[in-house]
Order: sequence, then structure tokens, then C-alpha cells
Amino acid sequence: MSSTAKKWLLGCGLGCGIPLLLVIAVSLVSGLRMMKPLNEAVDAQKELIASFGTRDEWVPPVDGLTPDRLERFLAVRDSLNPICADFTKIAVKFRNVGELDSGGEKAGKLEVLKAAGGVTGAVFSFAGNIGRFTTARNRGLLAAEMGLGEYIWIYVLAYNSDLGHPPNVDFDDKESDSRYAAQERDVIRGLMARHADALAEADRGEEADLWRAEAGRLENSDSDGVPFPDGSLPPEIADKL
Repeated sequence: MSSTAKKWLLGCGLGCGIPLLLVIAVSLVSGLRMMKPLNEAVDAQKELIASFGTRDEWVPPVDGLTPDRLERFLAVRDSLNPICADFTKIAVKFRNVGELDSGGEKAGKLEVLKAAGGVTGAVFSFAGNIGRFTTARNRGLLAAEMGLGEYIWIYVLAYNSDLGHPPNVDFDDKESDSRYAAQERDVIRGLMARHADALAEADRGEEADLWRAEAGRLENSDSDGVPFPDGSLPPEIADKL
């Protein structure tokens, strides 16, 4: 990937602490009917699935990534930056309490009350911000005519595999556990398996075997879930990035 393209990708945000596979559970929202952002997120989620299917149904194309699809992906990422800034503000409030607790000097009552009040407000606003983030992402995907499966595919290959950025970036861009969760790894391997099947159907068996071998490595090793790390992506993907 050229240095200009790398800067463009990095400028569109690397995660802002939001799980890559984030969806809003309908059962959760049914118990929180007063939370309008969550209800709106579910509505947008249903519309996205109706238009493009679930993330587990999407099949990555054999010809890799195209400039048009990358531009659409980046437009979605760019639209989420303002909401990511809101999550950063929430993280600062939690961090302030941690600093008071770990400081060498005893904090005054006013400082403690102020920090605690900030955390209380942050807790109540967090669910709403999750709803707004999910709604914005899903609406952005609808506008870009892109499903969640393709979004995940491009995100993982561009940010993690090609750029080498670790999974699970915290709100302040510090690494957390730097691993995809088990469910996330299952989804990523599923995308790889369907891509391999599509390559095999196109009489590109050698390339299909490469993807299957890498999916097997991810399943059988204690990896972070990132396919083809350290810039070792196959040509049909790497050449487009």
C-alpha cells in the first residue's frame, strides 16, 4: 500500500474501542424501550440485513478489492469519526477516576465527587452512544451499498493484515488485549473459507489452498485472529491495497 493510501486509511479511524462485529441484540432493546438510539440501531440493522444479508452470508469476490469498494468503505469509516470522539471523552472520565485511585496523594472530597459524577454520567450515556454508533455505521453502509460482511473483510485485511495494526484498540488508541475474540475469529475464518470456495469454483485451486491453509492456522494456533500478518497477503488482495 502506498504511503498516501496508508495515511488515508489511518485518518479514517482504527476502531475507537468499538468491537468490529458490533450488533445490537433485539432482546436487549426490548428491555430498554425508552432508549431511542438503541431502537433506531435495531431498525437500521434490520434494514441492512434485508438489503445485503448477514455477515455470514457474504462471499468475498475472487478478484479481491477494487478502488470503488475501498472508497465506499473509507466513506463509512470517515462518517464515524465524530462519534468515536464521543467515546474518547467517556474514556477520559473513567481514566480520571483511575488516576485518583492510583495517585500517591489522597484526593480531596471535591475531586472524588467530581470524578464520580463524571463516571455516572458516562455510564448512562454509553449505551446511547453505542446505539448512535451502530446506527451511523449501518446507515453509512446502506448509503455505500455495502453489507457488514464486506465491511469486516476490508477492515481486517486493510487495517490488520496490510497495515499491521493490532485488533482491539482502546478508546485512547492504546492496545488492549490485542486479540480478536473467539466469535470474531470465527467470523473472519468463515469469510476466508467462503473466499477459498469461490476461488476453487473459479479454477484457482492453488490460491484457494493458500486461504484454506491460513484459515487452518488461525483455528489451530494461539494467534490474534489476523490472517496473513506482517504484510503477507496474497497478490489478489495485496495488489489492490
